[in-house]
Amino acid sequence: MAGPNLELFKFGVYLFFPLAVMVHYGNPAWYNEHVLPIRDQFWPAQESLYKPPRNSDDLKTALEEMKTKRLQKRQARLSEQEQDSNNINQTSSIQSSTQSHSRIASMLNADQNTSQRLV
Repeated sequence: MAGPNLELFKFGVYLFFPLAVMVHYGNPAWYNEHVLPIRDQFWPAQESLYKPPRNSDDLKTALEEMKTKRLQKRQARLSEQEQDSNNINQTSSIQSSTQSHSRIASMLNADQNTSQRLV
């Protein structure tokens, strides 16, 4: 075992190292020199931040805006779904006829292949 001198040294390091770090980085001069010049790279400008409504009138206008946006999105989604369903109906009739033709052709090919195998 090392003894009490090592324990005192470890105690001093454990106690004074965090204090020295706090004194160094907590210094206002260090903050002004190192943090303020690059602060805008990390945080967005105040104008671009979301500002929640603070009174009932602002809240009502914000709710109305949200409702109109939601209704516009719903209308756009419904019209898109309607167009998609129309396109699907048109293409399904074309696809069903081509599918039946391809099914018949594959059956004929299968019959030809089996008859050749049997001979």
